[in-house]
Amino acid sequence: MVTNRARSFTRMALGSHKHVRIEPGMYGLIVNEAINQGITVIESGQDDGVKKLAEALSGYNGKPKLSLLNRLGYQVSRDPIKSFSDTIVLEKVTPEGGSKQTAQFIHTLNGASVENFLKQSPLMDLKQENVQVIPMIHNPEVHGEDTLSRLTDAFCSLEEAVRQEKIPSFGVVSNGLSLLPEHPLHLDWKSTVLKAACDAAKQTSTTSSNLSILQLAANILETRGLQVAKDVTSYIKENFTRLPILPDALQIYIMRPLTCYPDQGTGDGFGFQLIDYPLPTEPGVTEWTHEMKSAPPVYHAILKKTLSYFDANEILERKQKQKLSEEEEQTLIGAKILSDMIQELNKRLEEAQSFTQHEIDLMSIVMPVLEGTFEEVDEETSKILQDFFAAYGLAARYHIAQKTRSLLIEGGEGVNPYKIPSDMKMQQFAIEQLLQEKIISKIIVGGTKPGHVRDTMKIFREKNS
Repeated sequence: MVTNRARSFTRMALGSHKHVRIEPGMYGLIVNEAINQGITVIESGQDDGVKKLAEALSGYNGKPKLSLLNRLGYQVSRDPIKSFSDTIVLEKVTPEGGSKQTAQFIHTLNGASVENFLKQSPLMDLKQENVQVIPMIHNPEVHGEDTLSRLTDAFCSLEEAVRQEKIPSFGVVSNGLSLLPEHPLHLDWKSTVLKAACDAAKQTSTTSSNLSILQLAANILETRGLQVAKDVTSYIKENFTRLPILPDALQIYIMRPLTCYPDQGTGDGFGFQLIDYPLPTEPGVTEWTHEMKSAPPVYHAILKKTLSYFDANEILERKQKQKLSEEEEQTLIGAKILSDMIQELNKRLEEAQSFTQHEIDLMSIVMPVLEGTFEEVDEETSKILQDFFAAYGLAARYHIAQKTRSLLIEGGEGVNPYKIPSDMKMQQFAIEQLLQEKIISKIIVGGTKPGHVRDTMKIFREKNS
């Protein structure tokens, strides 16, 4: 059961779409901490995130009222034949548990899928008076030229749900809102979102649209979303008298405030984070990456130990005096391959930009070497490699944080330089910059531990005090 202590208003909302990365049993604690910190808007995660959020809020009887954002659109269908019409198949997926049943990753956008959501979402089963669910149509732009008609159909069903007092309002959450018009997944807020909202209101004889939230991506490197937010806000304010069927106001929710993608979010590649990390520098001592001058000393010590372990000098000296056995020859070759691999990984550290990309590159280098060199690895060698990769991850975080900070300070193509105080963490700077934009109603920030929620809320409170 969730309880709460704090009742203060905050512009922070809790994001949870990556809940699958959270340790088992931790999610409920994170939700509880968010409510205790005064957070009133919580975004449910994808996959089984809706179920987990419903479980975390079971029996909630606190104040103030919570708004739960429930995304509609994407799903995994294990019975494509029975999928709704107006469904597009995005990709095949491998069924869990070794099942041979066909499964597909699909996106459905129409009135029937909305009605199905209202019947089946675990969040809709929460009976507490102080909990309200706000459906959010997720990335409707994937339907291409059919987006307007399908979005209008979905909005009609949502307007009917508002009329029946099942939901208070509804919204749209889209990456496409922040993309340039020439991008194939661009979603136009005026000719598509607002038009669909007005058309649905007319078709359902609604006085004014109950569309209440636009959730889009923005951060200090991807600033187009902020301009879109300003444009749509100004348009509604200027045209509300002339077009009273428009929403009387739209709340602007910002997602991905700390995660950036190449080329202002339009390029390919993995995202990188505007985050400084706390790293161990010696036993019992932790420092933040923005306070460090080099990678953690433990990395250099373990790198030296690892290279020494695989140098095979003893075998080389023996080879000069006598013929080696077949086993010794294989050991010598394996040691040379692993030594070269370790040195290559070390050289790549300063090139690291994204930790996700770093992990993928690491596996693409390491796994082929290990699988092609050894049938099995003895316990001592396994321990040496495990220690190295653990330390290597710390060093990668240091270099990624330093490179990202340099990008912010120096600027570059499409990026204006920022003056970040040397004693300020990047996440604090990035959030504080967004908080200066008064048009933003909520900034959605995730966390994998309760402490992350507390640390982030501290930034919001200090800026708003």
